[in-house]
Amino acid sequence: MTQYGIQLYSVYDKAEADPKATIEKIASIGYKYVETAGFYGLSAVDFKAIVDGAGLKVSGGHIGFDEAERDFAGIVNYLHTIECENYIVPWADWNADFTRNIELINKYQPLLKKEGINLMFHNHSDEFLPIGPNGESAIEAMLKETDIKLEIDTYWAFVAGADPVKFITDNKDRINFIHLKDGTQSGNGKPLGRGEAPVLKVRDTAVKLGFTMVVENEGGGSDSLDEATECYNFLASNK
Repeated sequence: MTQYGIQLYSVYDKAEADPKATIEKIASIGYKYVETAGFYGLSAVDFKAIVDGAGLKVSGGHIGFDEAERDFAGIVNYLHTIECENYIVPWADWNADFTRNIELINKYQPLLKKEGINLMFHNHSDEFLPIGPNGESAIEAMLKETDIKLEIDTYWAFVAGADPVKFITDNKDRINFIHLKDGTQSGNGKPLGRGEAPVLKVRDTAVKLGFTMVVENEGGGSDSLDEATECYNFLASNK
């Protein structure tokens, strides 16, 4: 059976209030792993106990470059403790710091590799725009000037005008994870199946390519856990 994880930002309102109950609910829905978006002030030992208690695994952590700059050793120790092998940069300001971001990737990738941790980058739509010093996009620069692996947010690729199925197929050797997300072409997030993105075509391609699939929902409904359930049920009912 195909397994899915969820980016905990999808339920940040619930998780901030009660991380234990929220992660337990995530497990009961059917998700098999979680991708972090912060740690709710919990120690690594306490966070791991919650995830383990729910029978889940931590597939990756969304952690910015600023946190590595501030306390690299502390972040590494936290990731080791929660048994997370993937440090995923969730966002960077490419308009202001294009060259610096490439430098940071090339600085931290070998340092993390020595610690048994993979450095990855998660895109939004800006990474597909030609905003580099020579008119290149951030995606192009990362593929050419670094060895970083990508977590492709297939919805934001779609919003940027790229074909997400073609992109993940053409660049399969540089991709470890994908985000399954839905919404309108104009950038308005929706639960899976309610938007315009080719979610099922992306999912089917990701299965063939062996990518880890992480649901991220930004539907903005009144109950984020209900929408997380809707997303899982959409995938499960469209095998």
